[in-house]
Amino acid sequence: MSFSPNDIAYFLEVARHAHVGRAARAAGVTQPAVSKAIRRLEDAVGVPLFERGAHGARLTSDGQLFLESARRFDAQHAEMVRSAAELRAQHAGLLRVGVTNSAGDSPVVQVLSEMVRRRPGLRLAMVIGRSDSLNEAVDKGELDVAVVPSYPGISFSCSQIELSEDTVRVAVRSEHPLARRASLALGDLAEFSWVMPSRQSAARRLATQIFERAGAAAPRVTLEADYTSEAVMGLLAGTDLLGLVPASVLRGWLGRVNALQLPMLEMRRTLVLLTRPQANWSPLMTAFRDLLLLHRPPPASR
Repeated sequence: MSFSPNDIAYFLEVARHAHVGRAARAAGVTQPAVSKAIRRLEDAVGVPLFERGAHGARLTSDGQLFLESARRFDAQHAEMVRSAAELRAQHAGLLRVGVTNSAGDSPVVQVLSEMVRRRPGLRLAMVIGRSDSLNEAVDKGELDVAVVPSYPGISFSCSQIELSEDTVRVAVRSEHPLARRASLALGDLAEFSWVMPSRQSAARRLATQIFERAGAAAPRVTLEADYTSEAVMGLLAGTDLLGLVPASVLRGWLGRVNALQLPMLEMRRTLVLLTRPQANWSPLMTAFRDLLLLHRPPPASR
């Protein structure tokens, strides 16, 4: 024997109001709809649940017994509806993510791929940009989260969760003239051109400050690229350009592109997750954070 949740709800309204018409108005349906529901319940139970009269509808003794079960049924059904809504919220909805590294093997891309596989109803909006612009977008509420590198002395207005650490080093092709030098000074780099991020980037500003403090000539930048993409690494591997490359990227190019021994130009950076201060974390934001922490890469070797 099965009961309709709507029929049970109408039964409870009639019991509460002791009147079919008032119960119908409270439920927002017609009086015949409520009367039919009561008849279906009485047919299923096999006994009258109400005594109808000119002044309304009063529960019978059997109806009183059925009332307790109906209340439990209604409460359990409401809990099931809430639980289903929470599950849908965790597997659907929109997640707006900002990234600086869109490489296919980046932790962010791997985590987003896993979320899409697990949550068929998920919708993603991905923005690729510089750290400062992504921080501003999160702070304004235009993005839910962003994953960006943070350098010493650089601050963000958003809340930060540390994900992993890395080292940015000067890298060149394996047969570069400088690659054979056991020791190097900043002056030895003067004759070579660079691949560097734009002037607004934290890494470029820090590198320029290092040259200025040492009294050396500023790097001569031939190519500006805000992201260490496969194209940038290919240019380093095929030219005498110098580049600032994270150790995590260098690992995939060892033998073709190697780091120079320039400790004064090594820059530690931390990959952080940015969110608005006091943000209301959605289930999707929480899942994204937890997966990032679970999939954080091993510490980069110096």
